[in-house]
Amino acid sequence: MSILTALATLAIYSTAVAVLVLIAVTTYRLNLKRHPFTDCRRCKGTGERRSRLFAHSFGYCPDCHGSGHKVRAGARLLNIR
Repeated sequence: MSILTALATLAIYSTAVAVLVLIAVTTYRLNLKRHPFTDCRRCKGTGERRSRLFAHSFGYCPDCHGSGHKVRAGARLLNIR
């Protein structure tokens, strides 16, 4: 196997990897565009927090402000909304 054959094989593989990475990034970006929000982990998507001392009382979740949703980290990083 000559040097030129090895370099050609390396070029083909690196191009294929670059195309696959580009497809994965594009798919992730489109997914963020369609679904920019996720359920709030603190209130589990309900928007309310129960009191630990009084079981019957509750208030709005301070993390999601009562909506039950938070912006996903990728959507926040790429500024997608």
